[in-house]
Amino acid sequence: MRVIRHCSAALAIAAFAYLGVRTFLPAQAKEEDGLTIVHFLAPEFPSPGMGAREAVEPSTREGEPGASAARGTRGERPNAEEEVSTGANVDWINSPPLTLARLRGQVVMIDFWEYTCINCIRTFAENKKWYERYHPYGFTIIGVHDPEFDIAYSPAHVRQAVKRFGLPYPVVVDSRFLIWRTYKNNTWPRRFLVDASGIVRYDRSGEGADGAFERAIQKLLKEAHPNLEIPASDTIPPDVDRFASSCGLSTPEMYIGDWFGRGILSNAEGYHDGKAVPYHLPASVEDGHVGLSGEWKTDKNGMIYQGNAKGGAPTSDHLEMPYHAREVYVVMNVSHGRPSKLFVEQDGKSLTASNKGVDVEVDSEGRSFIEVREPRMYYLIQNPAFGHHSVSLFPTRSGLTINSFTFGNDCQTDFPHL
Repeated sequence: MRVIRHCSAALAIAAFAYLGVRTFLPAQAKEEDGLTIVHFLAPEFPSPGMGAREAVEPSTREGEPGASAARGTRGERPNAEEEVSTGANVDWINSPPLTLARLRGQVVMIDFWEYTCINCIRTFAENKKWYERYHPYGFTIIGVHDPEFDIAYSPAHVRQAVKRFGLPYPVVVDSRFLIWRTYKNNTWPRRFLVDASGIVRYDRSGEGADGAFERAIQKLLKEAHPNLEIPASDTIPPDVDRFASSCGLSTPEMYIGDWFGRGILSNAEGYHDGKAVPYHLPASVEDGHVGLSGEWKTDKNGMIYQGNAKGGAPTSDHLEMPYHAREVYVVMNVSHGRPSKLFVEQDGKSLTASNKGVDVEVDSEGRSFIEVREPRMYYLIQNPAFGHHSVSLFPTRSGLTINSFTFGNDCQTDFPHL
């Protein structure tokens, strides 16, 4: 489950408060095939000069968006009642600045996402299919990027991600959470569907219900264009529950740093905010936790390696992480250091072509590693089947930050690993 948890600048961090996930729907909201039926005027996007306090709140009608949580989401969000500092507010990618007023007459999907979020990444293939299929009929997507870790606040990093994932539609970088708060959002991914008159009609938190969402797109397009005929070849496959128990129940998302009290460190030394501490690997590490050895610095965003390992080979300094899943993804960056090599082992052995993620390479000596350069999510493990394993990561240079681990089950492998 995914939730928002931090800010890059100290002022932004101070402006946010951690909230637990609430699991209710608004009293008037109705469910239909996994979608929430809503009815409220879509709030306008902030203009480039608009301050945080000027962000327009939505005019609520029926089924106001609430703080519901769903499977396939990444939750915890900034407090919608808090304000953040004003200034330059949003950046647009793939488009000049847009307004919903200018988009009247089109059916618009508002897609809240974050570029390190695996739940979001697994939705991109459907988003791109819908954009290609229905854009000629008056459908568009506005991706709204709201950051989680400090690395995701940079518009340049978001631009790199948009290019890497091949997103063809407009994206607005909402690092001050202006749009997020007007929609009272609380999670990634979350998709709202706006009809041609500017009314939000459908709301979906998390992955899934893609068939239902596509049928809703078709419905709103036909409302706007009664004579529209959708080609028979544009079939909609039945929805599949990719979180069913038969798919395997994966280890939950793991935050390595001291993230609002949600860190999963097993070491007796514990967290020491802003300080580098020598850690000693525990005798045992439970599934869903990590153990560290070597010198690491505690940060809210992750644990920063501060040891003296030198790049040639793995040393005793490492991170140990037992898990149960089929695929493993890790968010890492070297913002506190320089690009570096990270050796990877599973169950005490180097990875091979049969179980390595697409970002893992194998050197001439058969040792598996990742070259950590960009601040992003890396594809670490792609096992042939669901199972219980233990991963070991061996940093080779001071400054590497390990932010989080997420996981995929047997039903969550069929998506582009970009």
